[in-house]
Amino acid sequence: MVGNANTVLVADDDPAVVDQLRSWLDDYRVEATTDGDETIACLETADAVVVDHALLPVSGAVAAELEHRATTQTLAFLCEQTDAHHHPFSIGNTLVKPVEKDTVVETVDRLLRRARYDELIAECTTLATKRGALEAGGDTASDARSETLQRDLDELFTELDDLVGTFDSDDFRAAFATCEFGTAIQPRRASEYS
Repeated sequence: MVGNANTVLVADDDPAVVDQLRSWLDDYRVEATTDGDETIACLETADAVVVDHALLPVSGAVAAELEHRATTQTLAFLCEQTDAHHHPFSIGNTLVKPVEKDTVVETVDRLLRRARYDELIAECTTLATKRGALEAGGDTASDARSETLQRDLDELFTELDDLVGTFDSDDFRAAFATCEFGTAIQPRRASEYS
């Protein structure tokens, strides 16, 4: 995994924890900080986030970004044993200090798999929409473009298949479950949304 282009944000108020996590995640591009404001500034650009739950103020746009990351399972909270059930979100991953290297690396790998899955689904949706619009137009000149879009979709489907082949039950739950802010993830049937 050396040279991995994924960015992992590591944020904790203890510089020793930040340094330790950074050294464990040396296969990734790691942005590390001990400052809450800097953490907030880096949230949107990171592919995965490992953050001490006490480091961040939870209000406004920060709460919305954390909710999104917790919901999409691309966030892990660091906390002390006594705080394990008191972070502001009841969903997402929790890493209880002191953490072990294998646990951190496995968690970050899981967060990045889930982030990549979401990216691939979004790309598929965009390409399928473009292809559908071309086909609906009935323009024969668009046939070549439609074929190109289909090839691109096929490549994405292959990558999705490969990625899903690495999923475990927790990854599937994260991929297909929906939730409301502040509640535990509860799978819902599609009929509940109609």
